[in-house]
Amino acid sequence: MSTNSYPLYADDSSLREFDATVVRSGPRYVILDKTAFYPEGGGQPNDTGVLSLGGNIVKVLKVKKIGVEIYHYLDANIANSSRVHGVIDWLPRTWNTRRHSAEHLLTGLIEELGEPPKFFSSLDQLEYQSSALSETQIRIIGEKFNKIIDDNVPVRIYYENRMSLDASGDPRKQSFLKKIPINVQQLRMVDIGGYALTFCMGTHVKSTQEIGPLKDLYLEETKKGRKIIHFKLMESFTLPT
Repeated sequence: MSTNSYPLYADDSSLREFDATVVRSGPRYVILDKTAFYPEGGGQPNDTGVLSLGGNIVKVLKVKKIGVEIYHYLDANIANSSRVHGVIDWLPRTWNTRRHSAEHLLTGLIEELGEPPKFFSSLDQLEYQSSALSETQIRIIGEKFNKIIDDNVPVRIYYENRMSLDASGDPRKQSFLKKIPINVQQLRMVDIGGYALTFCMGTHVKSTQEIGPLKDLYLEETKKGRKIIHFKLMESFTLPT
């Protein structure tokens, strides 16, 4: 029996705690009617944290989305129909959110150069096949990235009809679209100040200053023209007041 789990993180990536009801349970897992825990996907790791009920605290070890259901894998059992209070481990969530937004922004800046679509990305690298990217271009992109961070441009999240999207010429976007159930017509779009726009269900910052500046950015050239852009953010920084 399918039970749709409403993704609270899609509405508000800054939500740290929430209340929910267990709609299905099994050996050390539950499906909730709604959740702020991000499931592993799109190159972003899953959240961890706890579910509390009746004075008991159960750890959330892994979160995974299968179809429309979001499974929370636990260190103990929780009965069906239980009311629970979820709390997310906030430091790792924030770190993952910042890096995920940074990956989107870097992708957008590279696309401006007319590069072909990336074929792989994670929270610390982008990979391009048969790319003409140069070290000079990557240095300039790094400077532009940090300026956009300083300018504190907004990150806008909205929904667009699937039929109006143009993914032609971008095999990676086409692949993502194929993985989204055909009955899902409204797609979540993430626009980082006009510099990067794509559909994404991941967690994102509200403005670019929250991403923070780059600590490192460099180009690695491999065989057959394949290029890997490695990036790293400053782990700690002070937001301007």
